[in-house]
Amino acid sequence: MYIVLISAIIVNILSIGMLSIGLLHNFKQPKYKAIYGYLIAGCMLLYIITLSLVLIHDFIGKHYLYGFVLFLCILSHFIIGKLVKYKTLKKYTTVQIMCYIISLITLVFYTK
Repeated sequence: MYIVLISAIIVNILSIGMLSIGLLHNFKQPKYKAIYGYLIAGCMLLYIITLSLVLIHDFIGKHYLYGFVLFLCILSHFIIGKLVKYKTLKKYTTVQIMCYIISLITLVFYTK
C-alpha cells in the first residue's frame, strides 16, 4: 500500500503543476491547447484512480477522517465540473488547485 500512497502523492504534485500551468499560461494555438487538455484529463484520471485506491484502503483500515477528506477531494471534480462556465474558469481552477493541495497534505499526514 505504501507504493500506492507514494504514487498518489507524485500524481497529486504533477496535477497541481499541470493546473498551475493552465492558470498562468494563455495558449494561443489550438494545437497546444488540445495537447494541454489531454494532459489535464490524463492527470485528473490518474488522480481519481490513485485517490480512490487510497480511499478504499482508508475505509478498510478504519481511517475515516482521512477517507472523508479524500472523498470530498475526489467529489470536488464533479461539483466544479457542473458549476464552471468559461467566464469563471480561472476562479474554479484556483479552487481545484486548493482541493489538490488539501488532498496532498492529507496524503502526507497519512504516510506518517
